[in-house]
Amino acid sequence: MQSISETIRNSGVIEIRDRLSSLSGGRVLDVGTQHGSFITVMMKSMKDYEAFVGIDISEKDLEKARDAVPDDSVEFRIMDAEDLKYKNDSYDTVCLSYSLHHLENVDIVLGEMMRVLKPGGHLILQEMYSDGDQTDAQRTEILEHHLGARIDRVEGIPHYDTFSRQQLKDIVNGLGLSSVEVYETAWSLKCLYCENSHQCEDPRSEYNLEFGREEIQRILDRAKDHSEMDDVQDEARLLLERVENTGLHSASLLFFICKK
Repeated sequence: MQSISETIRNSGVIEIRDRLSSLSGGRVLDVGTQHGSFITVMMKSMKDYEAFVGIDISEKDLEKARDAVPDDSVEFRIMDAEDLKYKNDSYDTVCLSYSLHHLENVDIVLGEMMRVLKPGGHLILQEMYSDGDQTDAQRTEILEHHLGARIDRVEGIPHYDTFSRQQLKDIVNGLGLSSVEVYETAWSLKCLYCENSHQCEDPRSEYNLEFGREEIQRILDRAKDHSEMDDVQDEARLLLERVENTGLHSASLLFFICKK
């Protein structure tokens, strides 16, 4: 692992990695895996594991995942998270990363995840949140995320505003788990393994500014295809100005390690 800065080291993400390093994953299911990036992070962070399965409803995303994670211990399958094609108590660990706010029916998906999780197994959730003591640069990222979600919904893609901290805790605490550990950090676990993490520390670094400009420009370009979304175009232009003023930094997140 590359050397990490004091900012990242003191963010809380080290505690998450250290806790994961004590867990044996066994058979792990990653729900809404998209390009498989969370599987890669978990493979590096967990004490050990038997195998991973990543499921997603998008075959296009799964094709990218197979290219990104060419490992014999990892299988990717197309599947609806609301109807997992597995028997009860099939997996030792079940994960969901940055996907909760993409779900049309949160209760159904989490119910399916709990059904296939073995008694004594671990449920792991990672999700950004929209409130709390976050910087202006982080709030810029949240505004950009929510604006992009509006266009996704117009185009029929499930994508909703991110939850508050308390909403996330209430969702998890309502699952009837035997134990719930909650960690909070402004840096995600993948930052520990990213060669470019040092470029993200300064919200006004050219790396962050260019990323923000490109993301918002994509929103602006997509909004132009929808005549009823003139207000989104206006908001996107204001966000471009905001990025120049505040910079950009990823929103804070909650990381749950729970036991069934």
